[in-house]
Amino acid sequence: MATTLTQKNQEYIPKAWETVPCPFCQSSAFRPHERFGPDHRYTYVQCRQCDLVYSSPRPRYDAEFLDAAYSVYDVDNHHFKHNGALDAGERARVEQLKITVRQIEKALGRKGKIADIGSHTGLFLKAAQEEGWDTFGMDISQKMTEEVTRVFGIPTICGQYHETDLSARGPFDAIYCSHVIEHVPNPTEWVAKFRRDLKPNGVLCLNIPNQFAWDRRFRRGLKNLGLVKDKWELWRTPDHLYEPHLAPMAYLLENAGFTVTEAFTYSNREKEKDSLLGNLRHRRWLAGTKLRILAKPR
Repeated sequence: MATTLTQKNQEYIPKAWETVPCPFCQSSAFRPHERFGPDHRYTYVQCRQCDLVYSSPRPRYDAEFLDAAYSVYDVDNHHFKHNGALDAGERARVEQLKITVRQIEKALGRKGKIADIGSHTGLFLKAAQEEGWDTFGMDISQKMTEEVTRVFGIPTICGQYHETDLSARGPFDAIYCSHVIEHVPNPTEWVAKFRRDLKPNGVLCLNIPNQFAWDRRFRRGLKNLGLVKDKWELWRTPDHLYEPHLAPMAYLLENAGFTVTEAFTYSNREKEKDSLLGNLRHRRWLAGTKLRILAKPR
């Protein structure tokens, strides 16, 4: 994702650091997990109570960090430039995202009103719209939300989710939030709001990175032996405040009143799950680089 530092071709150098407790359970007991980033200057630790891998000490999460990490989005997309017309890659992505939409529909048992929190370029909303859902989006980028509304005609607003009252737009039958929650410092607040914004029988779909994917375990082993270093662009900010996997995510969701109904890993080639090996790899072994969790309010 582009940042202000990308445009200026500058290195990100934190001006201040903070030590934080576990974002999921607030425990301060941890064990070392991984050094990462350029010259391995950043640190992940693993909570001894809920098992979450999180960044601490980390660059101070303040206005300066938010500006460096998120103020610039890439709006140089074909469908923005051509009034909603998709190029071949975007059409392929929309068709791929329809797989996720159908998974949510299967879990819910019907179509309905769906909110995409962190809607970015709007392609998931486009997929849900084409599948017959009533769609709504939200993102922190004013420019992005304006473009999604303009080209797709989908109501999309700008704001911080945890600060925005969506009662007039909900409750929702489903909420989709893809690779967003690992960026927010207050996950318990977000998950509690997900529950309030969902109908009692609604579905929450979260996509997150999978810290314990096979290839990540292997690379960590090589790093610990000093055989490899991270390939990390100097402008990148360590914007993943934590790197979840299933156990701590289940802890977080269940404490907020959710029941996890399904969890599996995936890659950008969704069809892998349709094969025997794909089912073993993604559903039994949870080996893929990305994790999808479906949960319902209790």
